[in-house]
Amino acid sequence: MVALLSSFVMRLRLKEQLKRLSSQSREKQIEFQSLLIVCAEKHANNEELFLKFAQQLSIAPEKITVIVLTTKELMETGTTSVTTHYFSRKSVGFFGKLPSSLKELFGKKFDLQLNFFNTTSVFTEWVSASFNSDLRVGFSKSNQQLNDLILDINPQEHDVFLRESHTYLKAILK
Repeated sequence: MVALLSSFVMRLRLKEQLKRLSSQSREKQIEFQSLLIVCAEKHANNEELFLKFAQQLSIAPEKITVIVLTTKELMETGTTSVTTHYFSRKSVGFFGKLPSSLKELFGKKFDLQLNFFNTTSVFTEWVSASFNSDLRVGFSKSNQQLNDLILDINPQEHDVFLRESHTYLKAILK
């Protein structure tokens, strides 16, 4: 019962966030300097792919932040060549309240956000919509209200993803 109520509240918060995103004004991008990647735990090992994606856009590795949505109860932060935060549904309060340790991260502004998931989930969508990003890129099977650029490809096809995303994002920057 509690989980059901919590999901209902999160759905309401998601609607608010999507309304905010749809009314957000867009500035013309000249270049991307910072990158946020929101992905499921199964994609957390794609660091090399994420680095290639950023390299194509001339984004420095230290300007990349990866949010891994996990089922683990613990929130962790790790640093390899990119800063990675592990975030679970259990770390969000009943009313969709963020832990104080993540408020700074959610308040940060990013030039580009890559929603590297191709499914719909209230928690995933809410986390994605909660970030402040100038341009959002995602996949066709996810909630299309979240993204400004939607790629109709399988995220598992890494070469196709790199080629297509590079083509469209370079066109946006011109």
